Amino acid sequence: MKLATCIAKAEELIQWLDGQIDGVAIPSDLRSRVAGGCLDVALEHQKAIVLLVAQRLYGSAFALARLTFEAYVRGVWLHQCASDTEIRKFQAETPLPIFASLLSDIEKLDSFSSGILSAAKKKSWAAMNSFTHTGFSQIVRRNNAGSIEPNYDEVELLEIVNFAGGYGIMAAVEIAHLANNELLANALLAKAKEMWSLSPNHPMHPTAGSGG
Repeated sequence: MKLATCIAKAEELIQWLDGQIDGVAIPSDLRSRVAGGCLDVALEHQKAIVLLVAQRLYGSAFALARLTFEAYVRGVWLHQCASDTEIRKFQAETPLPIFASLLSDIEKLDSFSSGILSAAKKKSWAAMNSFTHTGFSQIVRRNNAGSIEPNYDEVELLEIVNFAGGYGIMAAVEIAHLANNELLANALLAKAKEMWSLSPNHPMHPTAGSGG
């Protein structure tokens, strides 16, 4: 798939997700609001990544990959795993448990027992950190033989756009669970399966562990 086509499809997905979750009512308790806020940030990062790639601001797009992943994981953990005390500590700006502990707690849930999140972290965490913190993975892609400028492979750009789309869908699924709307969650998962069936090498394939 060409990058322009991928961006167009990503923009269509964003509009579709907005149409699905716009106006969905979630409970007003603290747990739901903080979890929902994290998931909404993940969705905003999805949009930002697509926008940045479309505008050829590739380094900033890649820098958001880790933040998207973290926002989603935090949202799921706060919704499904955190104790009431941990929710209050989060509200007071007390640091959460280390990220590996959040993943471990989440993957004790039946819907995440396949280990897809820890597998994603194992595969991509070092690169995510490097892109976010301006490490060598980021810098090497700003050099070519004659100048210093963005020099990202199109395959990598396709991957980051698809990565954003995958976590956008998963964040929307978790919002549907917050709203106790299983019909919506199933519709979102069906969209994910359709998307990944068309792209077997999608970074978020397979769908097992997507919160359904």
